[in-house]
Amino acid sequence: MKSSKNKVLITDDDKAVQKTFSIGLEKAGFEVKVAGTGKEALDILRGNYFAPDCIMLDIRMPEMTGLEALPILREKFPLIPVIMLTALTDLEIAVDTMRKGAFDYLTKPVRMIELVETIKKAIRYRWTLLENERLMQENREYQRSLEKKVEERTRELFLAYEKLKTTNLETVKVLAETIEAKDPYTRGHCQRVRLISREIAVNLDIEKEKIELLEYSALLHDIGKIGIPEAILNKDGSLSEEERNIFRMHPVIGERILNNVEFFKPCLPVIRNHHEWFNGSGYPDQLEGEKIHLLARIVAVADAFDAMTSTRPYRMALSKEKAIDELARYRETQFDPQLVDIFIENEIYSILSEY
Repeated sequence: MKSSKNKVLITDDDKAVQKTFSIGLEKAGFEVKVAGTGKEALDILRGNYFAPDCIMLDIRMPEMTGLEALPILREKFPLIPVIMLTALTDLEIAVDTMRKGAFDYLTKPVRMIELVETIKKAIRYRWTLLENERLMQENREYQRSLEKKVEERTRELFLAYEKLKTTNLETVKVLAETIEAKDPYTRGHCQRVRLISREIAVNLDIEKEKIELLEYSALLHDIGKIGIPEAILNKDGSLSEEERNIFRMHPVIGERILNNVEFFKPCLPVIRNHHEWFNGSGYPDQLEGEKIHLLARIVAVADAFDAMTSTRPYRMALSKEKAIDELARYRETQFDPQLVDIFIENEIYSILSEY
């Protein structure tokens, strides 16, 4: 009888880790299989007798490392999310796994509750990918029949396209949840930035296609924080100069993570530019004025307002009135003055009271 349990393939050469993870995940309701090397994991997948919904992959293993196995897994089994396991705190290695297509990474020792939650998110992400793939296949079939049945199929194609866009948005929302999971103080932040950014764009009369791009970009603007240590993200106090420099890498890390995903390429300038200042003193490229992508300038205003009115580990939230005063104070310095004026004059900040 076919099992209805979600399946996890644990790939780690440490027998103790295999045993601990297997027991914990089986108690959590998963069906588990283990492999001791990257090569063994690939053999299991190619044998078609165990089809996992998620793969746990240790970075350091004999015969074939996780870093060597990951690109092969992404090429041969692109719809199975991979979660990397590492005992290292090396930021570059963690970032490299994300660039090569890993869904997330966990640093050993891993708490079972964290492991289970990360696997559940990965499987939800897999479901959206499978649904996306199914809809894209339907779309291709509609295209092939379009010449013969234009009138009959036009509405069906439109509905499939709308559903596909909705699925893409859901995929982006799952990614945004992954970002915020590393920094609990920012839960809901990406969604609020999306709402504010959209309202600013509507008041600018920006075309619909660019507004959709803006919404995706706003949801993903902080994806680079996946590559920033949680100790820095959640530090209760001021960052050191070294920590500040690491934190300021997140726009560049975000750009690198999404660079190989064709669907997200239009978002890259927004993700990279959203911390640039209007006077050229921002980061990472010290761009100024209209050299900063318009959508990035919009996200900068939305991001700053929501950050100021939200509690952080190092400070309490500002009042709405104080945050508005700060935006006005830094118009022309940090922010595009036209966008600040639109935000204030149209009382766009009021939409958060409904969120």
